Amino acid sequence: MPFFIFLIYVALIYVYPAEIFPALAPYRITLGVGIAALGVSALWIAFKRSAVLSTVQFWFLLALMCSLVLSRILGERWLGAVVPAVTQFAPSAAMFLLAICAVDSVRKIRIAAAFIGLMSLVLVVQGVAAYHFGYNTRMFLFDPVTRAEYVATADPSETAQSDEPADADESEFDSDIDPGSTLVRIRGLGLLHDPNDLALGLVMALPLLGIAWRKREHSRNFFLVLLPCVALIYGLFLTRSRGGVLAVAVTLCLVASRRVGRAAAVVLLALMFAGGLAADFASGRQLSLADDSATGRVEAWSEGLQMLKSEPLLGVGYGQFLDHHTLTAHNSFVLCFAEAGLIGYFFWLGIIVVTVIQLQGLKHLGGDDPPKRELQQLARAFQLALIAFMTAAFFLSRSFIPMLYLLTGLCVALVLIARDAKQPVWSPSIPQIGTVILTCEVVSILFMYALLKVYRA
Repeated sequence: MPFFIFLIYVALIYVYPAEIFPALAPYRITLGVGIAALGVSALWIAFKRSAVLSTVQFWFLLALMCSLVLSRILGERWLGAVVPAVTQFAPSAAMFLLAICAVDSVRKIRIAAAFIGLMSLVLVVQGVAAYHFGYNTRMFLFDPVTRAEYVATADPSETAQSDEPADADESEFDSDIDPGSTLVRIRGLGLLHDPNDLALGLVMALPLLGIAWRKREHSRNFFLVLLPCVALIYGLFLTRSRGGVLAVAVTLCLVASRRVGRAAAVVLLALMFAGGLAADFASGRQLSLADDSATGRVEAWSEGLQMLKSEPLLGVGYGQFLDHHTLTAHNSFVLCFAEAGLIGYFFWLGIIVVTVIQLQGLKHLGGDDPPKRELQQLARAFQLALIAFMTAAFFLSRSFIPMLYLLTGLCVALVLIARDAKQPVWSPSIPQIGTVILTCEVVSILFMYALLKVYRA
């Protein structure tokens, strides 16, 4: 039952029912399923899977949620702010908890990864059909000039609706639009309605497709891995997302480093970057720090650091960045420490850092028996997916969206599966984890500060 609800909830973040059937909008189906997911997760933790309570990430998620709520209350100076703060973060918390409760076997985690890959492929196929054949262009293409759906002039029924306003929440997203650009970009549905969000979903799905790889099974590998990967990369090209392209390059570099070594992989990354420029993979969108889009991003990063300086402990308030600057942060790390301060940033970063380290340990399990090889393969794929996601999220304000917590939840589920199989998993003490996360916290903030100094030099 929980796994079935989990798959439904995942489907609903990729496709909102009201997008396909507008008459369903008043029923708020996604919200209802999310509430059910929280309830099922709580019951499952209480009666079926108490091991969840032993994970560091579970307690960090609760601490993060509490710090976000408190930051919102202090930021708005209103006790009633607890309701919008909880409501806003609840879908992400529900996704995380449902993933670690419902996905409790290797078979289920493979199904979950395949389902994410399938949903991503469906959105790419729909985007390609809209881009090349004019199928449902209003829904699946984005016009950067009007910040609204692209309308095919060949379809009178769609042209008549071309004056519809852009989505109400569009201004909250970093749409990565270059002034004067007329490039049409594909977009998805649900949480992937922005082209950059679609790119984020695609770079997360790419490494997960590798789970289906089998040695010496060439036909299987071609149809289940290589062909879908090519489709996702082409879809990524049509999103025109520069952060997405960089995330794929980093992913390929990490994959190559296992076979050719780190030095050769870095050279390969440089060659891919040069080749991408030569092939105009960004389709004319500048990659320079001197263009207006990059200048706006850097200015937003600077403002985020100023917000942290003014409110170091709990930030300016969850969801309040736009109240202090005209643009969103364009960086998930900056958005988090600006809105949640050092306390919230500690727990948010801790979820990611602890997960990456635990997956690193699973990648290097001793022995060569099939169960261990399977865990190693899964750990490599999910670690790559998390690194790719965070690489792309470095240029987007996606600190608190359900996609991140879906991915981290599945990673923690894999850790719990390994523990159930009596495999060694890194379980840090409080001093260890505090030292590691504080180091990462300080280094990441200093890195952003140094980046700004270099840019302005």
